[in-house]
Amino acid sequence: MNRTLDMDWENIEETLAENETVFIDIWMPNDPIHEAFQPAFNKVADDNQDVKFARINAGIEPDLVKALGVDTTPTLMVVKKRVDILQKTDNLEEQTLQDLVEVVRCLNVDDMVFTNSLQ
Repeated sequence: MNRTLDMDWENIEETLAENETVFIDIWMPNDPIHEAFQPAFNKVADDNQDVKFARINAGIEPDLVKALGVDTTPTLMVVKKRVDILQKTDNLEEQTLQDLVEVVRCLNVDDMVFTNSLQ
């Protein structure tokens, strides 16, 4: 079951407001790195129902990608409580992505100071 959301200008605000943790895959069509990452992203999304997984097609939503401060695709962006806590441009294996979900799940952003929140 693929439970990822196609994110765009119309649903980003609602998605960030209604979900404590959002993993966002920002990609371009026909990118071989992205294509290699998709099975891991889909599997980890299916295994972690308490975390929202979304995708942004940078070819369709370039202004949204720019507004998020993303310069390179593919990028995995992790947001917790509307705070951008990670932008990762390297490909991740399934177990590494699963481990990252566990770390982010336990992370208490209320006790941290950030300068880049998506408010």
